[in-house]
Amino acid sequence: MQFLLRVLAEHRLYRILFTFLVFVFVTSCSVTKHVPDGMYLLNKVEVKSKSKEVKSDEILSYVKQKPNKRILGFRFHLRLYSLSNPQKSGWLSRGLRQIGEDPVLFDSLVVKESSRNIKLFLQSKGYYNSVVKDSIRYHGKKVDVFYTVEPRSPYYIRKIGYYIEDTIIRSLVLRDSVNRIFNRNDLFDIDLLQNERERIEILLKEKGFYSFDKNYITFTADTNLQGNYVDLNLIIKNPAKPNPKGKPVPLKFKRYKIRRVYIYPNYDPFKFDTFIENSQLDTISNNNCYFVYHDKLGIKLSVIQSFNLIRPDSIFSLSRVNRTRQNLSQIRLFKFVNIEFREVDVFNKKDSSKVIFLDDSIEVEEDFGYLDCYIQLVPHTLQSYQVELVGTNTTGSLGAEGTLNYQHKNLLNGAELFDVKLRGLVETVQQNLNLHNTLEIGGSMSLKTPKFIGPYSSKVRVDKYAPNTQFTASYSFQRRPEYTRMITGLQYGYIWKSSQFSTHTLNPVELNAITIKEISSDFQEQIDSTFLKYSYISQIVTVSSYSWVYSNQNPKKLSNYNYLRFNFELSGNILSAISKLTGRSKNSNGSYEFFNTEFSQFARTEVNYTFHQIVDENNSFAYRFYIGLGYPYGNSRALPFEKRFFSGGANGIRAWQARSLGPGSYYQDLERFPNRTADIKLEANFEYRYRLVWKLEGALFVDVGNIWSWPGLDEREGATFKWDKFYEQIAIGSGLGIRMNLGFFIIRTDFGYKIFDPAINPNEPYNPWVGFNQPLKINKFVFNFGIGYPF
Repeated sequence: MQFLLRVLAEHRLYRILFTFLVFVFVTSCSVTKHVPDGMYLLNKVEVKSKSKEVKSDEILSYVKQKPNKRILGFRFHLRLYSLSNPQKSGWLSRGLRQIGEDPVLFDSLVVKESSRNIKLFLQSKGYYNSVVKDSIRYHGKKVDVFYTVEPRSPYYIRKIGYYIEDTIIRSLVLRDSVNRIFNRNDLFDIDLLQNERERIEILLKEKGFYSFDKNYITFTADTNLQGNYVDLNLIIKNPAKPNPKGKPVPLKFKRYKIRRVYIYPNYDPFKFDTFIENSQLDTISNNNCYFVYHDKLGIKLSVIQSFNLIRPDSIFSLSRVNRTRQNLSQIRLFKFVNIEFREVDVFNKKDSSKVIFLDDSIEVEEDFGYLDCYIQLVPHTLQSYQVELVGTNTTGSLGAEGTLNYQHKNLLNGAELFDVKLRGLVETVQQNLNLHNTLEIGGSMSLKTPKFIGPYSSKVRVDKYAPNTQFTASYSFQRRPEYTRMITGLQYGYIWKSSQFSTHTLNPVELNAITIKEISSDFQEQIDSTFLKYSYISQIVTVSSYSWVYSNQNPKKLSNYNYLRFNFELSGNILSAISKLTGRSKNSNGSYEFFNTEFSQFARTEVNYTFHQIVDENNSFAYRFYIGLGYPYGNSRALPFEKRFFSGGANGIRAWQARSLGPGSYYQDLERFPNRTADIKLEANFEYRYRLVWKLEGALFVDVGNIWSWPGLDEREGATFKWDKFYEQIAIGSGLGIRMNLGFFIIRTDFGYKIFDPAINPNEPYNPWVGFNQPLKINKFVFNFGIGYPF
């Protein structure tokens, strides 16, 4: 107790925190303030399963009444509501009721309904002999509800049989049974049966059965067997046509072919009927596809044809339809893509022959049904201008950025995206306690075309991968307190998708000319005695790079998702080979030159993985792991500084300012220009995110990591990576954040606090656990401002 009193007396922040906790404890009964007499607050719902196979968390979702939501264990929203006065209509009470949450009042009838729900859920999973018990505990004006679940022995599938009337469908389904969702000895799970129905529907629609629906698939199950076993039969009966005068007329499932494809490249849903009435539409036939348009086509036919997989006289395929929609949607020229099908009767009943010719080009067979396809493409506005003035945050530096952006989405009538951007940036950089201004002026010009331009272009499946080829030229003038430089860049590369979740970027050629115009004397003195002086020189940087991004996030669904980015770069190998083959001589630094300028040579890779765990609409967790490696060789003694790694700041270890952590345990006092960089970076982050009120969100986070140099490339004490030492040099920071989620972007503030600082000050006793050995004061927190989530 004496220790607690001493801490409270010495540390103001602890006194505030202690007062807050006492307030929460004293007012804990206030959550029942607005609970009417004779009624009870639903305080807790607990589910206990006696089987490891049936998870309690999964069962909880079938409970119909749940308590008020919690944040960090507190019913924050209910407490806000409790602070209001229902008898008053003032702005304060009204606001507290709007942003708060009214108490969940216990309903005993709902308990029985929830028990029945749980029972039905267990039966759907094969647990037909399950027992569900509920119990209620009253304490004061609160109620705790407990559900005890005993699943008992489930039913398993013993045999699987098929009864399919249509011979073609039977052959397709049986041939594909190796991909069946369930098998013998699996649980008799209704969800598996539903998934199998959906799988078979997709399979048959892929094989031309356009009108087939999963509702045609039924199951029968014989449970009158010895033991908990089920004999399962999958049944697909032929459809029947209603007959008012007697029995339904039996029909056969039809496979469908595409008869004609109509493409509307400048479709206007509001004026289309008027164009038809006034005969203002023109039609062009191209490879049995009909392009219907008003006034002008606006785009080369070959571009749309290259992305369209729906061909006349081909069998209907669901995957081709979905891929065509995806391909055309990726073209920035169209803001809306709609694909419709209409069944057509192409047969002349007076003709007894089986083969009929339509338009003297398409062979029609009576065994098939026929569809006409209508692809409606609603175009974007071709040209746009955009002027923006926004606040910025670059690794903790605050400033303002102005941009002027011009876009033309169809420059050469081939859906080419031409983009010109002019940019100006002024930021205030905090370095220790000093503020310095930084200026950046520049721009870029790019042309992205929806096709592959390069060698072997004829062998690239445009319809399958939807590639884009991009050419970019850029220029940037930067003036910082440490240096003034100019960067001129050229880039040529490709972007394509190999699946719904995977995006690839390949830049075979990227050329940057970096010119250092001026370095401050203080910064030059700081780096002259280290290898870092080779990073701050004028040089040519040639890079070939590849990156892969995988993200299975579904913006329309609240569910867990993964994000993975891999990047690899090589620089200078071609120039080095040319220099050696042509017998060039090296300069005084021992490096080859082109145009009197050294060129860089290095290899660099990054892996960035993030997992987002969604608990509910109010709570989530985010986990991130990052590793970066860069190694200079040949013509370089150090990585160019824009390719080096740093830590700290708004998107790193937030308890340190940007570029002020590491490398390793290296310590430097009175650092006027914190610009610590290195060749290796390891970082891991954990963040708990929760919704507060209105658009405000909160976060608690822990960041760990550091940067290091390769052995032999850095002589600074403690700066190099060593397998038996690096884990002792992992910095740890923690803190809290407040965010405003405006939907289209997020304004973020984070307050980081050092827990473990690996930097070793030779003039002081080594005690890295600074978070537990120093007074907890406001000025010990590092403030970070950012746009968007940190990861």
